[in-house]
Amino acid sequence: MSVAATAEGRRPSAASAALLPTALADLRADFDELLSLCRGAEAKLAETAVELGSAGLREPTRRLLLGELEAARRRYRTTTGRLASLRERAEGDGPSAALVEVLAADRAALADLLRAEQALTAALVAAADWQSPSFLHSVAPAAGRQAGRIRAHWNDYKRDRHLDADAYERRYVEAMVDGPAGLRALLTSCGMAAFTTILSFLLMERKQEGPVLAGDGLYHESRLLLERALPGRVQFVDERDTLRLLRAIDELRPSALFLDSLSNTTWMPVPELAAVVERLRGTGVYLVVDNTGLSVACQPFAVAGDSVRLLVFESLLKYAQLGLDRANAGVIVARPDDAELLSGCREHLGTNIADVAVHALPRPDRRVLERRLARLQRNALFLAMRLGERSPATVATVYPGLPSHPCARAAARLRFRGGCLSIVLRGPGRGLGRERALVAAAVAEAAKRGVALLAGSSFGFDTTRIYLTADRAECGQPFVRVAAGTEHRLALEPLADALAAAVETVAP
Repeated sequence: MSVAATAEGRRPSAASAALLPTALADLRADFDELLSLCRGAEAKLAETAVELGSAGLREPTRRLLLGELEAARRRYRTTTGRLASLRERAEGDGPSAALVEVLAADRAALADLLRAEQALTAALVAAADWQSPSFLHSVAPAAGRQAGRIRAHWNDYKRDRHLDADAYERRYVEAMVDGPAGLRALLTSCGMAAFTTILSFLLMERKQEGPVLAGDGLYHESRLLLERALPGRVQFVDERDTLRLLRAIDELRPSALFLDSLSNTTWMPVPELAAVVERLRGTGVYLVVDNTGLSVACQPFAVAGDSVRLLVFESLLKYAQLGLDRANAGVIVARPDDAELLSGCREHLGTNIADVAVHALPRPDRRVLERRLARLQRNALFLAMRLGERSPATVATVYPGLPSHPCARAAARLRFRGGCLSIVLRGPGRGLGRERALVAAAVAEAAKRGVALLAGSSFGFDTTRIYLTADRAECGQPFVRVAAGTEHRLALEPLADALAAAVETVAP
């Protein structure tokens, strides 16, 4: 029975009733997450108001922007009050399916509102600024909030570097990165821009003149670029087999090794990064880790210290954006000497992040992100287990948190084992007809049950998504990915039933 049905007056089952306290606890955490977004935005708006008050702006422009800033702050204060009231209801009112339904609907509405506010805030904060700010002026500056802080040939052209990114990068390292002192973060226009910046750095600085090793589970676009940039020089190895991977390092003596901390491929391998780091200590080999799949839950620099040439990057459009999906962004973390050279590559390649995109990102907050990752993991594991129980033998459910996963031992040592699972349709069948049919059937089944489910790319959202990944990729195997959302506990049962029914329809 769906939550909506119980809200219409039917008695929930005993099992559903037992889950009500957990669902309310989930909603309280959701309200706390939205409150953190409000606090971050209000702080940014207050800071901007101070900057605009002393900036060299013409008065009509200053009045306009200060008025809009105050209006935005009032809206945030109203939303903050509403969120605090809803959180109090979730804490104090007696648990009921009707209460969960009402609070979940209010949470969804406010989350959608704040997503729009985030974009408005970003545009408002940067409204007075210039992409090519002046560093000297005879009458009036053309530098917006940043007048007096622009240096010639350094930050006077935002494609190269800018103060907004600098501030976020420092906060990111402080809040999100464990490891030796001096590490630097570099923002890029997206996750793939981070990868291309790293690849170009290794090529231009002649760091990849020897053979290159990469995991079989490397993200398909990264794999394609590697193969085209280094034809005949890249050797792939199954990173699920740690001994084989270590032997390949010893035998090949690569100049660089590329791995995903959690692969975004069909079988989702999880390499033993600690063992790899140990083998690479003191060798000078560059280890490049795509950390998008694990985000802040994986801290390669805490393991590697200063003894491995480590470059870590992540798409900030996924987990770090708290489901907002508001702006493309990526980040590279590197040691100071490498970071300085990478900054130069970013400048020449034009892969720097836009100023407005920086302001559209939530402020880095590890506590908030780790709590969100824990929810995504719980929901992904639940869906994977339910699908594994109900799917026919011709269907494989892949999730690193399942005991059946080849990397279960490595995954068990992680605090977060990912928020996505794969559905693999085995047996006869040509092309991708069944996979496409599964995506359509899942959405149709969810619609019949009044369950929220989206067909769309990417992951880390509030609402679960299903997607045929790498459908048109030039390399890599397409697969059906279910990206778990942050649904409260009571919503998982009907969602799992809809997905299982779709699988049964397509693969009877």
